Amino acid sequence: MKPYKITLYLFSVIAVLAVLCLVFPSEGIRAGNTTLSFPSLSEVLSPGSVETEMPEESPEELLARQLENMRMQEQEQYLTYFRESNIRFNLPDDDQTWFDDLFKAFENSSEGRVRVMHYGDSQIEGDRITGVIREELQETFGGTGPGLIPIIQTVGSINTGQSCTAELRRALAYGPAEARARGGNYGPMAQVAYLDTTIVVSVWPRIKEKKHCRKFTRVTVLADNIGSKLYVTCKGDRRVIEPTQEIQRITFQFPDSTERVSLTMSGYANLYGILLDGESGVCVDNIPMRGCSGTMFTSISSRQLSDFYQKENVRLILLEYGGNSVPYLKGDKGIHTYAESIERQIRYIQKQAPEAKILFIGPSDMSTRIKGAWQTYPMLPSIIDSLRTTANRAGAAYWDMYQVMGGHNSMAQWSSQNPPLAGSDHIHFTMKGGERVADLFCKSLMLYYDYYCWRKKD
Repeated sequence: MKPYKITLYLFSVIAVLAVLCLVFPSEGIRAGNTTLSFPSLSEVLSPGSVETEMPEESPEELLARQLENMRMQEQEQYLTYFRESNIRFNLPDDDQTWFDDLFKAFENSSEGRVRVMHYGDSQIEGDRITGVIREELQETFGGTGPGLIPIIQTVGSINTGQSCTAELRRALAYGPAEARARGGNYGPMAQVAYLDTTIVVSVWPRIKEKKHCRKFTRVTVLADNIGSKLYVTCKGDRRVIEPTQEIQRITFQFPDSTERVSLTMSGYANLYGILLDGESGVCVDNIPMRGCSGTMFTSISSRQLSDFYQKENVRLILLEYGGNSVPYLKGDKGIHTYAESIERQIRYIQKQAPEAKILFIGPSDMSTRIKGAWQTYPMLPSIIDSLRTTANRAGAAYWDMYQVMGGHNSMAQWSSQNPPLAGSDHIHFTMKGGERVADLFCKSLMLYYDYYCWRKKD
């Protein structure tokens, strides 16, 4: 048979079947006990897939699946923040569990003090960044007092007033070379005051809003002395300290919290600072160093540092440096040399404080006059990239204050705000600006804490 005849035959059969589909009763035709049925045209043209019965989910299984989907969405939101946010922390190996041990320590601080030390340059003078961080941590985890303060306060704090009845000779691990001490005995604040007379040091609160740092239940003087007794009196309680080469803790405990205290000290001694805190909670110390680039920690006695860090349970050390070096670093070689020095400092501190996390806060945006306009220092982005890489390589986290501000030329914008967030020098924050930076830091840290708590729900 020829092909066209086969085709014609097939189409004829299809036409007959189509007519049957149209005219055949949908209920079928009964023939005795049998019902004849034929599919309708719509069923032929749009055949439905054969449905196979699937076992229905139990309510428990359905809820578990929905919760898992929600959890995956929540996790992706956290991870997106950790990848993309300008205020995120750059963590070593992108390890989002890096803060876990610190958060555990914070949560357990009701059983004993946990200390945070904030070292930095003049950006943190006056407690203007540290004070906000302290208030946030003490509000969340408990704790009281302004923490570690020097014997001689050269730059007043916005939170704590302080006076001393005599000007003592001091030695500093930073600043002018003639201010150095022998043997690296600077103590945990990188400075020492030499007592050779009688002094009265008084401390009092300044800002009512900072409710946690206003009060404290204990005062501790850090001192060592050579060849002479040291006399320390507080609220009528007189202590006599025999000559010693080790840093002593002369502690006065109060039955109730207090806001003001005066200490009378006489004799010959090296005084390293005063601790104002409580028996539990988080303590946060503000340690500004004007003009410092953060490269002097290796000159401080390892014995003194390790003794303080371990006995005071230091669990977080913030290093906020880099700004003082920016104007002087003109090329890759200088940047590399500075970054290498910072890495040595981080590793040195890690050795003295093995339980502590180290978080490096990089320089903010800084402006200089270029063609008559305030513009970002040309080498600043390269310096920041180098410091971030260096910190992470050394096992420290990095917080990019430059990106937090908005990046290139953001300092000019901060300076032009009303009220200004940065000073007319286009380098230092105002009090308002410092508070804003600190608030962003705390918001970011608390989000990592939220993620830590979220993961603990498993």
